[in-house]
Amino acid sequence: MPLNLDEIDVSILNSILEDGRKSFRQISRDTGITTPTVKSRYERLVNVGFIKGILPVFDFEKIESAGQGERNFIQLENLKENLKRRKNIRKKSQNITLKEEISEIQKKISSGIAINIVCDFCDGPVHGKPKGLKFANIERFFCCISCKSGYSEKHRGRIESIKRKYEGKSEMDS
Repeated sequence: MPLNLDEIDVSILNSILEDGRKSFRQISRDTGITTPTVKSRYERLVNVGFIKGILPVFDFEKIESAGQGERNFIQLENLKENLKRRKNIRKKSQNITLKEEISEIQKKISSGIAINIVCDFCDGPVHGKPKGLKFANIERFFCCISCKSGYSEKHRGRIESIKRKYEGKSEMDS
């Protein structure tokens, strides 16, 4: 059974699209949704694999090569070429601005959009309600109880380690 996005998910995603550097608190202020809800919804979208990462957008026109030395220029040269290549692949014949690109993405993200969930153990599709395993601030989804048990058994040491680290951080925050 796919995970359906609702208005809350969509407003969070739209806020992130405006500026991926925003804190959960800032997204909360922008959307009118509580900070814990923003955080949990964001983590859920990451855990199901919909959000793969937040990537920076570089303005290479602001790089000043004169006076900064050759080394700085060489380090950034590969990034510049990568960005040009990505732009050419993405929009070969169109000259599109960042705002227009964000607008296109926002049109694709709407309430009710379904995200297919894949089992974190067997990589098979999850039909019906997924079997969940939550530890620390991580959530994993499985197609059946057997996969959930297999994952728990296989990663028992890592899961326990993460739980201990998470509990230690929680105690330090208090």
